Amino acid sequence: MSDIAKVDKKTYDYLMEEPPKRWARSCSPRRRYDMLTTNIIESMNSVLLEARELPILRMMDFIQVKLQRWFYERRSEVEGTFYDASCWVDEKLKKKIDLAFTLNFQFEELPCIHAIAAIEKRNIKKSNFCSHWYLKESWLKIYERQIHPVGYNGSWIVPESVKSQIVKPPDFKVPPGRRQKKRHIPATESSK
Repeated sequence: MSDIAKVDKKTYDYLMEEPPKRWARSCSPRRRYDMLTTNIIESMNSVLLEARELPILRMMDFIQVKLQRWFYERRSEVEGTFYDASCWVDEKLKKKIDLAFTLNFQFEELPCIHAIAAIEKRNIKKSNFCSHWYLKESWLKIYERQIHPVGYNGSWIVPESVKSQIVKPPDFKVPPGRRQKKRHIPATESSK
């Protein structure tokens, strides 16, 4: 953070408006989950390969339609489940039940295998012992919002203060040669 402050004080101030525990994994008081949540940009880049060559408005329409479809499909899937917790957590719990008599520790805010053994023995609902983040209600909240079409740009109501602003594209020099289509794999990451 001191390096960022040396380069750009405004950026440092902006980042410090929220406490680091809200945005820095290393400062978070809670455990992070073993799901990959930091790779959303690379996932979207792979989805947008076919849309990259489109004009910007067409690309935005493509992204909007793709997100609408994903949210609709996932919302329908969640509404149609009979699980109290997400399918992912239910599978995790089943695996832990199989390992109920081996040594393990609680990492994902799920009951440890010894607790699961006791829960199973008493025929209690396993989902009562999971973090609320894994329950169906939380899972459903992720996809509860709808993504609405923006409509024809002639029908948009744009305030004059915004219309009067001139926004130029960033300075960019096109490098020689053919543009790379696939992601560059850094040396720190092993290739498949």
